[in-house]
Amino acid sequence: MAQPAVVTYEDETWLSRDVLDAGGNRLLRDLPEHEAAIVESAFETVELESMDEIAAPGDVIEWVHFPDTAVISLITLVNGNGIEALTVGRDGMGSLPLAAGAKTSFVRIVCQIPGRARRVGAETFLDILGSMPELQRRLSLYSQLAFDVTSQSAACNRVHVTEERCARWLLMSQDRAGRDEFKLTQSFLSQMLGVRRPAVTVAVGALERSGLIAHRRGRIRITDRPGLEAAACECYSRIRNRQKELLGF
Repeated sequence: MAQPAVVTYEDETWLSRDVLDAGGNRLLRDLPEHEAAIVESAFETVELESMDEIAAPGDVIEWVHFPDTAVISLITLVNGNGIEALTVGRDGMGSLPLAAGAKTSFVRIVCQIPGRARRVGAETFLDILGSMPELQRRLSLYSQLAFDVTSQSAACNRVHVTEERCARWLLMSQDRAGRDEFKLTQSFLSQMLGVRRPAVTVAVGALERSGLIAHRRGRIRITDRPGLEAAACECYSRIRNRQKELLGF
């Protein structure tokens, strides 16, 4: 499995300066001084590309990622098909089972939206976590949030139409990437929503005709966030409110 390259910061690509200075991963932000020093010494910054696979089901977890501007998907496989179970961006941590003591991945972990992340080796992470009580506290709350999100998503996938679910997913991706525009193909979006591509084409087309998003050449830009929130199902606001309650952001 190819590993993402360490960032040199020579090429800012398509990320804007306000994104790069947005404060990065919120679980790592404003940690106590000694915990922040551990992060500084043990973590490295990497650049993830779309479809980079971090772990496959059954793999021993080798790396822990805390996305800054990248977005990671945890994908559950059923009959060879994948559907997204959890979206992880600057609000969270990939390979979350490791914090609970699991050594292997139950799901496929893949980069959804390219960008930057801070990563640390799994063994190093387990060694240092015991001396980071504040990060442990935040990860416990994030674990609860992940459970609540997956529970809500299961219901959402059952009862809400594709256009509403697409709007919810785009809003959650915007929140987690911290920017209005990101690389995203309709093919990948169909996998994330667990529907056929023609259904995604119809949903994206409807949102675009309403002036809520712009879509071209594998990129999506959110142009009317309030309108997109109105088009999304109730699940988005429920998840958003729960995150604020648990994590404060």
